[in-house]
Amino acid sequence: MIRLNAFFTLRDDVSLEELKAVTDELVAKSREDEGNKGYDLYQSTTNPKVMMFCETWESQEALDKHSSAPHFNEAVPKIGAMAVDGLKIEQFEK
Repeated sequence: MIRLNAFFTLRDDVSLEELKAVTDELVAKSREDEGNKGYDLYQSTTNPKVMMFCETWESQEALDKHSSAPHFNEAVPKIGAMAVDGLKIEQFEK
């Protein structure tokens, strides 16, 4: 089992609505990817500009397939452009 957490901070000139216009579709399509066990976007309660994707995959192979999916490759550069310093990714195994 793979857990991946991707943290990022929204730029001050980007609204939550602008972000969700990109992330809602990414989350919905990613949940349909083979091997996905969970895919959510969270907003920090201490700093509303800090966001975190929390993903769970049944294997590295499933995560790799997701990483090459069109919905992933279209959304991630857009999200990165909305972030202060891009996305910081931490991957864990169980």
